[in-house]
Amino acid sequence: MNEANRQTVASYDPHVPEYVAGTSNVVSGLTKTWIDAALDGIPFDARLLELGSGHGRDAIYIQKLGYALDCSDATPAFVEHLRALSLEARHFNALSDALSSDYDLILANAVLLHFNRQQFSNVLAKMSSALRPRGRFSFTLKRGDGEEWSYAKLNAPRYFCYWQPESLPVLLSAAGFSSWSIDAGTFERAHADWISVLARK
Repeated sequence: MNEANRQTVASYDPHVPEYVAGTSNVVSGLTKTWIDAALDGIPFDARLLELGSGHGRDAIYIQKLGYALDCSDATPAFVEHLRALSLEARHFNALSDALSSDYDLILANAVLLHFNRQQFSNVLAKMSSALRPRGRFSFTLKRGDGEEWSYAKLNAPRYFCYWQPESLPVLLSAAGFSSWSIDAGTFERAHADWISVLARK
């Protein structure tokens, strides 16, 4: 981790109750479309991992569909929150922690946007290596230019890196993905413009 990542995790940790209270607990709209597309054709006995499970909303939705899911988060208080929801969760930081290599699908909703561009490329490669042949990595990013620190929602500093869809294919290819779909749309969030990506190994 670098200092920006440490600070972002530290900002989340004491503010999990505020984050949960300020986030919809219903999977709907483009969030539902994104998850459903990631799961399309995935068998129920597949091995699934979620990075940054956070408040647990997406994990609960996926489990209700009939899938077993490994939950994870880099923020200790989120891990405690997930366990309180009876979800199996572990502490995992995508930048610094090792990952096994037998997943069929890895999901990351609003997680990779906290990494700078070099870290983002490194995480793409790590996720590709963690997938079985023909495995999928599905993630969302904020659409925009540049990077910034934001105090929105938590009144604490969080680092954000913004992306445009056309900058992603070369990075996905370099990370070892053979095909992908990239969609831009409006999510039901304060920052409305998002990118959803489904990459296949």
